[in-house]
Amino acid sequence: MTENSTKITKKNQLSRRLLSGVLFVLVAALLLSSLLGYVVRGMGSTQTILDTMRTDAVLSTATSGLIDSIAASRRLAYSQELRKSKDFRKMGTDAYIAACDQAEAEARAEATALYSDTTGVDTAALEAAIPGIQGIQNRYNAMKEAENQIYAALYEEVTGSVGDWTDFLEANPGDDALWSALCAQAEALSSNEHLRPGMLRLVKALTEEEIAADHAQEVQQLWASASGAVEDWTAYAEADDDALWDIILQAVPNLAEHERAEDYKEDLLACAKLAISGEAAEAEAETEIAVAEAVVDYSYIVYSDELQALENEVNSAFTSLWDVLVAGIPTLDELKSKDAEALREKLLAVITASEGNFAQQYSKYASCGADKNLTGLTRLKMVAAADAENLLLLGIGMLLLTVLFTFWKPITGKMGVSRSIILLFFICLMLAAQFYKINMSMLVGNILERVSMYGVLVLAMMPGIQCGISLNMGMTIGCVSGLFALVTSLNYNITGWAGLIFSIVGGIIVAIPLGWGYAILLNRMKGSEMTISTYVGYSFVSLMCMVWMGIPYTNPRVVNLLIGRGLRVTHSLLGNYAYILDELGSFTIWGVKVPTGGIVFFLICCGLMWLFSRSKLGISMSAAGSNPRFAEASGINVDHMRILGTVLSTVLAAVGIVVYSQAFGYAQLYTAPRQLGFIAASAILIGGASVKKAKISHVIIGVILFEGVLSMGQQVANEAVSGGGLSEVMRIMISNGIILYALTQSGGEQK
Repeated sequence: MTENSTKITKKNQLSRRLLSGVLFVLVAALLLSSLLGYVVRGMGSTQTILDTMRTDAVLSTATSGLIDSIAASRRLAYSQELRKSKDFRKMGTDAYIAACDQAEAEARAEATALYSDTTGVDTAALEAAIPGIQGIQNRYNAMKEAENQIYAALYEEVTGSVGDWTDFLEANPGDDALWSALCAQAEALSSNEHLRPGMLRLVKALTEEEIAADHAQEVQQLWASASGAVEDWTAYAEADDDALWDIILQAVPNLAEHERAEDYKEDLLACAKLAISGEAAEAEAETEIAVAEAVVDYSYIVYSDELQALENEVNSAFTSLWDVLVAGIPTLDELKSKDAEALREKLLAVITASEGNFAQQYSKYASCGADKNLTGLTRLKMVAAADAENLLLLGIGMLLLTVLFTFWKPITGKMGVSRSIILLFFICLMLAAQFYKINMSMLVGNILERVSMYGVLVLAMMPGIQCGISLNMGMTIGCVSGLFALVTSLNYNITGWAGLIFSIVGGIIVAIPLGWGYAILLNRMKGSEMTISTYVGYSFVSLMCMVWMGIPYTNPRVVNLLIGRGLRVTHSLLGNYAYILDELGSFTIWGVKVPTGGIVFFLICCGLMWLFSRSKLGISMSAAGSNPRFAEASGINVDHMRILGTVLSTVLAAVGIVVYSQAFGYAQLYTAPRQLGFIAASAILIGGASVKKAKISHVIIGVILFEGVLSMGQQVANEAVSGGGLSEVMRIMISNGIILYALTQSGGEQK
């Protein structure tokens, strides 16, 4: 039996080695093919072929645009004829569409036969005209992109520096005063005078949007109050508008005396009618508000005189190109202005494809049919050169899989199965992002921003694991403590660094007694810490929902003014201390914006936690968590160590939520913090921690892997699935999938 087992083992090892050898040969073939492709790119003959393809692509684009225009015109004319005929009403929809399709197809076939032959075009003149317009257009695109970047930076600086646009506009009446105030907010505006008209319009638009958003939120809150006071709206199905309004006034305290009550009347009546009809029992909108990432609105940009002069040069150069095309294809001159403009954009897109790399140029020209003249070895050579990058990426991906397959046991033995798989997935996402030509600088910058945002929250898991309470799902107690201090700073208008420091220190002060009480509870429920901590965390968030509604703050920025009590759900930190830590010492390198302050703060917290772990107290706490009986025998008070770790975890969570909020730009109350415990637990588990052991390296690696996979996964999924629009769906799927996978890694280690 032993001999048979040995033979089977040797046979399996031999099969594994043979398969590894085959995979390595495949990797070598892919990498060699990629190398040959790059060599071919550098040949002069290859560039000559590519230039010829460019000319063919321009001709093909011009003729296809003309053919499309003729076919569309014929379809429209035939459709109008059918509508005028006597039998049109008897004709079914399918028959009508089929007849129009047939007329369009016939026109397309006739136009193709007439204009597909471009031998009459002076290709020499065309080849001479293309480089001229290409150079000017490329300079125009570069200057326009540079001005767009300047505008985007100023747009973000201006929109992020003012908390209340209504007050800002009222405090600076007149365009001159408003422009001076904007220049004070963003100094670079003063050297970009051409942006003045657009920026002034932007401020006025932001003011209108702010008023509209406030109105919508206030209506939402009023309706929540009204719907909560009326048990059955369907009982008022026969009531007219006046009667319904009386019911709403009775249901919402102080609404009748409010000076803007009439402004809300129409919207509240609409909500009531929806509730009565049963179409919107969900007229009570979700109280949690998702704040979207800021998107630069380029509709307010005004370009410089230099750019407009360069645009005139582009138009002049394109006219020369157009004249050459019209000389060979006279019918082009008969195109409608709308079709001619659309064709111009297509031609410019083909000509400026040279701004990209070889693969992008070849792909663009081939999509226009310019590869039809390539035959035999020439076609194979061009395809190999175009696919060199994809072959390289595929070779690297195969190499990673081969190495993982060959050395699976030693790799997973050192890194763990979960970390190995997530790391491999992360690398594959990086390769996929490169394959889909996603902006890697933007992705890396986004990952760094999210690491600085979530880092301290993930670090808050470490003391809980070390002291023996396992994954501290009740860290939301600390998060709520930090939010309480943060909202207090907003209530008393404490801004800038003073506000940030007040929020951090205040959060720590509140978190210490709450964490101590929470730790006492966990000490009395030993053996079920994860269950109890999850229950306590959710319960505390729910309890605080009532506290937020009754807290006696008076600042209009934080209070729900319409009902005169309670706090809003979302609080903007713009104009207070939004991004203040991330912007400290921030810089851009290779297109990656590094949030220096946030990263350094996270690393400082990690360093302090590392020093504490090496101290006598920290070692005692770790001993109490890893082996309570041995710790007790050594004279260590295990209960005290568990209290210390729990309080420390709660304090770090309070600090973490303040750092998170300033990096996000908003603070969200009520149910918003309840999922943070799962996110932090998943990140530290993916980093290599277990429910009984955690190190600083697990925190740093975990937050990078978790946020990296989440950020890249969204982008790659949107590019991979045609149509896009999956950002939020993929965020939920990927984040919850990672959380579920990470939590399964803790199974069986603790009862």
